Amino acid sequence: MEEAPLPNTEERTRASTTFVEELKKVTYIAAPMVVVTVSLHLLQVVSLMMAGHLGELSLSGVSIGGSFAGVTGFSLLASLLFSILLLVYAP
Repeated sequence: MEEAPLPNTEERTRASTTFVEELKKVTYIAAPMVVVTVSLHLLQVVSLMMAGHLGELSLSGVSIGGSFAGVTGFSLLASLLFSILLLVYAP
């Protein structure tokens, strides 16, 4: 008689438990990165909303400035500097 292609119930339960444990570990590591990324995007949104109350010229200036900073790598440089500061001053 041939062997069943699916693992038995005990093996599937062990595999799903292992998967859940690994998922918790990855989530524990990735959650702060997700929060930081969302916060950085929201910071730009808030800047645009505040500048929008000042007028069209201010709104366009902030929008172009944000785009220029993103294209030139200014944000990459700022995040690198922030990471280095965290490593130096971390307790």
